[in-house]
Amino acid sequence: MRIQLSNKQRMIYFIVISVTLLSLLTGIKLYFSYHSTSKAAEITLAKQYTEIAIDIAEDLDKDTFHAFMQTKTYDENHKQLKQFLEEYQKRINSLYVYILVLDDTDISKVMVSANPHHIKDFPIGFPCTVPAAQVRLAKKGSDYHTAIIKDEHTGTYLSVGMPFFDESGKVLGVIGIDISANQLGNISEQVIQNNTYVFVMDILFALLLLAGVYLLNKWYKARLKQDMQESEKMYISELGKVVDTIKSSRHDLMNHFQVLNGLMDIGKYEKAHIYLKHLTEESKALHLSLSVKNPMMLVLFKSKWELAHSKGIYVSFDTDYEGFDRIVPMDMVKLFSNLLDNAIEAVEVYEGMLSRTIHVSCKMDKSIYVFTIENPTSLTDHELGTLFQAGYTTKQAADGVHGNGLSIVKRTIEKYEGVMKCRLEDGKLWMEIRI
Repeated sequence: MRIQLSNKQRMIYFIVISVTLLSLLTGIKLYFSYHSTSKAAEITLAKQYTEIAIDIAEDLDKDTFHAFMQTKTYDENHKQLKQFLEEYQKRINSLYVYILVLDDTDISKVMVSANPHHIKDFPIGFPCTVPAAQVRLAKKGSDYHTAIIKDEHTGTYLSVGMPFFDESGKVLGVIGIDISANQLGNISEQVIQNNTYVFVMDILFALLLLAGVYLLNKWYKARLKQDMQESEKMYISELGKVVDTIKSSRHDLMNHFQVLNGLMDIGKYEKAHIYLKHLTEESKALHLSLSVKNPMMLVLFKSKWELAHSKGIYVSFDTDYEGFDRIVPMDMVKLFSNLLDNAIEAVEVYEGMLSRTIHVSCKMDKSIYVFTIENPTSLTDHELGTLFQAGYTTKQAADGVHGNGLSIVKRTIEKYEGVMKCRLEDGKLWMEIRI
């Protein structure tokens, strides 16, 4: 069974889904921002401590280290090296500062270290947790830094190392520094805090965007509803005119039959023949059924022809046998109903020397619809320039109802990205629409 949702329920679902998606996307962005920031902070911190390791390696007394390596005992040389490292450890606020030696394996060994006060000194030659990949870099004489290392004794930390060399360029050892990962966390948190404003602005922008989409959709529906109401009103009006025309034609037909019947009853056969001939000629005045394929246009044109005929105005139609299906029938009614009404009203008040005739043409120019209407008019050039302004009318008794027809025509043409040209020529108003 299909469930129908009310507008209020749709709105609630729209808000819930939008907020959920917004929260999810913001969370994803925050997650990646945090991790990219953490990685950037890690690299920055590693570079900073690598520079410090370079300074330590340059200040290190190579002779003292060489003498210590001869004995590898807790002698005076070990004591001097340890004090040297402890001074740097306090100065740079690191976990460990130590000297590593490398051998044929991928495991480095701690020879001298400056430790936190609560950590006992490591035995000389104690295996270090520097990963094998970084050990291999050090053997090649390159500095290194590790990713975050987790150790049950030390916790989480980051290591950097810088080899130092003898006079011949041979690697003697590596100055290593361990930095607490808490510093990374503090840096990342600081960056996140600094970017909180940006995140908030992103959320507000997204909310405003959703609100804009909602309001635009609501405006579009209201405009669509207004256009439909205008079309329905116009369609009903034209349909009423067609019904009135049919009633009038039926009434006139009955009158004609009565006259013919009367003439036949009194034996005036020649007069009946002449009367029937005139009636036949008048009935042939409009041959739209054979030339207009679009039924909406056929009904509309017949209705306007009858209206013009009742005012003593002749309307001629020159149409291709084409359905003009790219235009919605309601929009076709908007176009021709307003244009023909204006043309009929203009000719009705026209007092010039030109014939009271309106010419309508509906043609195909390749794939383009070309509609033209030509009629005599009393319009001036100035009035022509303001003709399509909403509410403008040339009628002396403007009541607010008139004056919107041509602005509706203009909106309809714009809907199909068409163009309209108007000009005054020898007392006639010529309009051409290309869609």
